[in-house]
Amino acid sequence: MKNLLLTLIFLFPILTFAQQNCVVVDSVYSTCKAKDLGRRDIRFGIKQIVEDEMSNKYCLSDSGEPVKVEIFYFGTPKTSLRIMGVEKTNQLTQVGIRFYYKDQKYEGIGESEVEVRAVLIELVDGKVPFSQTAVSSAIKKGIIECISKMP
Repeated sequence: MKNLLLTLIFLFPILTFAQQNCVVVDSVYSTCKAKDLGRRDIRFGIKQIVEDEMSNKYCLSDSGEPVKVEIFYFGTPKTSLRIMGVEKTNQLTQVGIRFYYKDQKYEGIGESEVEVRAVLIELVDGKVPFSQTAVSSAIKKGIIECISKMP
């Protein structure tokens, strides 16, 4: 009886670990036109963010199932309201992320909003200043949405 109990104690962690799905982030690529970013590469840092978020749900291993990450959309729609020298502009940064895992496709759209208010000042060319923080936040939200849809 004592041997059986000791055997179960040693085998339980091994069996539990073997049942967990292991993944590896295989590649990150972009199929969108991100002209608002200028010369910046939208793929920069995404692999690390994906690995960090996936480690909450999956084990990470070089021998795990490959996950491919595609950035398929980048947009910055904006709305402006201007009345007698007072201006309010909202710019929404949207990033579309697609995961390919076990011959399935999982999509997520991340959004982050920047608001600018000005009195008697006009924005240069009507553009809201670029915000790397807004892009990073939108990317992370899209990644979290993709992971939540995965099995």
